[in-house]
Amino acid sequence: MASSEEEWNDPFVALNEPFARLNEMDFERHGIYMDHEPEDEFMSTLDKCNDNFLNVLLNDANLRNASMSDEMRARVYHENDWESDKDDDEEVQPKYRVHDPNIKWDKMEPKLGNIFESAEQLKFCVANYVVSHGYQIYFAKCDSVRIVVKCGKRNEDNQCPFRLHVAWMYKERSLQIKTMSRIHKCSRSFTFGSIVSPEWIGRHYMTEIANKPKLKFREMISDIKRTFRCDVSIGQCRRAKKWAKELIEGKLTEHYARIWDYSYELLRSNLGSTCKVSVINNPDGKSYFHRFYICFKALSSGWKSRCRKVIGIDGCFLKDEVKCELLTAIGRDANNHVYPIAWAVVDVENKPN
Repeated sequence: MASSEEEWNDPFVALNEPFARLNEMDFERHGIYMDHEPEDEFMSTLDKCNDNFLNVLLNDANLRNASMSDEMRARVYHENDWESDKDDDEEVQPKYRVHDPNIKWDKMEPKLGNIFESAEQLKFCVANYVVSHGYQIYFAKCDSVRIVVKCGKRNEDNQCPFRLHVAWMYKERSLQIKTMSRIHKCSRSFTFGSIVSPEWIGRHYMTEIANKPKLKFREMISDIKRTFRCDVSIGQCRRAKKWAKELIEGKLTEHYARIWDYSYELLRSNLGSTCKVSVINNPDGKSYFHRFYICFKALSSGWKSRCRKVIGIDGCFLKDEVKCELLTAIGRDANNHVYPIAWAVVDVENKPN
């Protein structure tokens, strides 16, 4: 009774335990309902089960961390200690600079870490860099695994440390500059040998050749000397012009491969015409072009009705990559002008053709 009287006389009991003097009847009377769990039951650890993964997952520490917010967890634990919700696949990867092929040719410069789409793009960039600075370099190794570029004037007297090593990336099908030594101790050169390839010249003169197919080689040589300050030969310009024309118009083999499509289109658009294609079937299973004959319905009908009954036959040689002969049959109209009737492309002028 002494202790209860002391608690009753203590003025701070109400502050420490506000519901200490109330019994169950008082709780029901005032509408106060408190679900209280014993402290021993709350602090007891969870029961173990046979699944080891669940035992580790459903422990007290994990449950307490799961109920915390991110801000509270950052206060309780260090920021670098608690795991983030991001997946491992979303890790920030280092970003390398991708080569821009649209910049000006004298501004192209290979740098460490640059990424290239193909070996041709890398060689074009290196060639522009070499021509703009006048360096003499060569490709020491160029295969499907790696590309190594070194100084072309390196000898016992001149130990130029310039070196460029390019290899394929690990996760991408792209070439990347792995190592590079940009120091150059050589003087300027005006003759670059195989670095200035016909492909390099053709890429720079693609528009000029397309707009002016009969561009002279002397004009190209003088313009290259003035613009790029390097010396090229007539053979390089000839091969460059041929490469550019093949890229613009397509290869000759591609044109001959579509001779059947051309014949069917002529027959479809000119009803009643005659088109005959002859090929040679080789033992290797491939078909090669032999001869081609064309006669339009409108031309043959016009000659029969309005022209003189005279036919002239002649032929000329085709001086291109494919050495063929063009045979023609012509007539004379009422104005005494040449009137084409039919023509054929054959390998040689003989009786069967």
